This record gives sequence, structure tokens and C-alpha cells, in this order.
Amino acid sequence: MPHLTDLETVVTWEGAIDNERIRQLLGVKAVWASRLLGELTKKVGRRGHRATAHAPLELTDLRSTRRSPDEYLRVVSAQLDQSANHLVEDARLDLSPVSPGIFATVFRAAKAGVGIKIVYRSMTSPKGTERVVFPHALVRAPRRWHMRAWCDQRQDYRDFTLGRIAAAERLDTPSVHGQANDTKWNRMLELVVVAHPALTIEQQDMIGHEYFPGAKALRVRVRECLAAYAVQDLRLALDPAKHTPPDYQLLVNNAAKLPPLFATEAPA
Repeated sequence: MPHLTDLETVVTWEGAIDNERIRQLLGVKAVWASRLLGELTKKVGRRGHRATAHAPLELTDLRSTRRSPDEYLRVVSAQLDQSANHLVEDARLDLSPVSPGIFATVFRAAKAGVGIKIVYRSMTSPKGTERVVFPHALVRAPRRWHMRAWCDQRQDYRDFTLGRIAAAERLDTPSVHGQANDTKWNRMLELVVVAHPALTIEQQDMIGHEYFPGAKALRVRVRECLAAYAVQDLRLALDPAKHTPPDYQLLVNNAAKLPPLFATEAPA
């Protein structure tokens, strides 16, 4: 049940849930909330505890998890949960709004395996140039949306920022350059992330506890063509001599063994 999954997310991050909380979240009557609370108690099993049938469900196992509280934020935001609004603030900013029409055109073209004609703005052509592309995926990068597509003009796969597409028109031309042929999309790389060695031992211990508790490094699997976004968003140093603290606190320890993926591709 979708409701049970959402309620499990809430109790995981809030630590407890009761009939009133369920009514706040879902807008249901007390009887239905009691039924859901009973089903949720069964679902969490030994992780939860209720002293009586009318007591709140409290989690007794709150050990560290790789799940993200972003999931919790999604649930309470989707339910317009007023009770949590003053306690949880989403300070992320998306400065590159995307037109629903552009997004839908790209999505439908990728799904159908056909091309689109776009007017694309770039730093070299700020007024926009017309080109034909064949999208095969939409990408939610940390700061903005992109599409991965074959570009007829460049004769190669490129990333296009959706916010820079001024116009998009679906074509009937079928794509012969699909996702299966995009080598940099299909090749997965592993970034070995460690605390920057120029930090003091105490600082390295602190950074390690924050990002990869109980381990010496964090291994991040990422598509080759998207690796630069991860490096930029996480502010990862690639060269410990050039990228130093305090600006950089994390280092890609195996950068020298990876392909030159961090070199900027030719502009889309």
C-alpha cells in the first residue's frame, strides 16, 4: 500500500507515529488511521514497539541507514504537512526553471525513439541555434535538468540543459543513435572518495565520520558522462596539490586511474 510506505518513511525519520499524526498526514478519519497504524506496526515488525493498542508506534531500532531524509521531505511536502513546515526547511534552490512543454516534448520523444528540433542557447551562441537531436534520457543533475541526446550537428552524444532550450518540436524521424550506443552513458565508473590528506588527522576523522562512518572511503558509482556533475556538486578534489583545503575537504583518491572524464566536453 502506498500509504503504508509513506508512513514507514515518516516513522523512520520522526521516530514515532500515532493516530493523530496519521490523520494530519493523510486527512483520514480516526478509525481508518487506527487501521493503518495497526498495519504499519506489523510492517515494521521488531523495529517498532507499542506498549498498548492505543499507544504511539515508536521505533526501537534507529541505527544509521544509507537511506536519505530527502525521502521524508518528499512525503511531508507532498501531503502539505503543516505540522512539519516550521520544523523542516528545504533550503535548496533551483535556479534553472524548466518549461513543462519542453520537458514533455523531450520525454515523449525519448520514449518514442524519435528526434526533436530545438533552438538551443549556449555560451557561444546565446541567442540560440537550431539543431536536431535525438534524446534518450532525462537527467536530474544536482542544480538543473539535462537531457542526454545524440546531436546531429556534433555527430556525438551531448548533454543539453533543459533551461537553455528556447523551443522544441517533435519530429517523426526515428533515432538510430539510442541509449545502447552511448558509451559514456553506459560505462559506469567508481570514484573512491576519501578525506583530503592535507587535513589534520583529527579533521580527516571528522570528515570520514560525516561522509562514510565506519569506513576509510566512500565508493561512488556514477555514469561516466555524469561524473563531472558529481565532482562539482560534492566539491571533490582531483589533484591534491592544486585542490587544497579549506576549499576542498574530499578527494577522489583514484582520479589518476580514471579516464580523463573530468575534462569538459565540447560545448553542446
